[in-house]
Formats: sequence, C-alpha cells, structure tokens
Amino acid sequence: MRLRAGLLAMLLAAALAGCGGSDDNGDDNGSTSGGGNTASPAQAIIADAGLQICSREEEQIAQSTIGPGLQLLVDFYVGKTCPTKVTPNLIRVGQFDSRESVDSGAQKATTAYPNSVVMTSGALVIVVTGPQKDANAKAVGKAYTENTGSPVETVS
Repeated sequence: MRLRAGLLAMLLAAALAGCGGSDDNGDDNGSTSGGGNTASPAQAIIADAGLQICSREEEQIAQSTIGPGLQLLVDFYVGKTCPTKVTPNLIRVGQFDSRESVDSGAQKATTAYPNSVVMTSGALVIVVTGPQKDANAKAVGKAYTENTGSPVETVS
C-alpha cells in the first residue's frame, strides 16, 4: 500500500539511505555487517536487529510531485524468516532534507500509520508496522544506535 500526497513519507533510508542497493551478488537479503561483505548500512542494521530482509522497494522522490522535504523512500519487508517476499512486517524509511521536514514527516506518519511505531534520527523517519512492530522497532532502534552512534527517538 503506497501513500502519496504531501506525506508519502517514511523511513529506514540514510543510515538506512547511505543504504541502498544490493550486495555484489545482487542479493537484497539482509546480510550481516561482518566479514568484509558489501551489505548496505540498512541491510547490516536490519541483520544486526536479528531480522531478514524478505524484499525491498526504493522510490526516489521527485520534489515537483509532492513538494519539498522527502527525498527517498525505502520499504523493507522483514521477518525472522522469509517464507514470502512480502510479509506483514514492514519497515518504511524516509530520508528528508531538513529537520523541519523530519518533524513534519514524523507527524504525518503518526497520522497515516496509527498502529505503528514511528521513530526519528537525523534526516530519517522510520515507521515500523505489522504484528511484530514493537519487537522489531526495539531491535532496529538498538541496532541503529549501536551501528551509527546516533540515538533513535520514538515519536509514537
């Protein structure tokens, strides 16, 4: 489900968006950060949170379509295992261009995803949804802080 409009906002992108792409083998599954592999920061953080990336979708945002603020939107469908590519557990990360945009995006995410955990850190808004949202948000927030040294603030 894609939300567009002035919101379309959310989630695991800059430290999770210096995080793009697949590893050298073209594998988008969550590999760990050890052993010299080429996992993106997002993949490493999600793997360190004890989750697998079942699939990933990335959308570059054209400012002319939604206005200023949101620059990149990445969806990670995650699970302890990946029986399918799309799982009910989603981590959506939006990378924004300013602190004001982050604050606005976090408020919009809270409204758009009332049964989710919304977190922020730096230029990111991270929305965690699904049946394991609380455990996944806690694990990802801890792994993010450990990997980047930046704290994660829970908005809702």
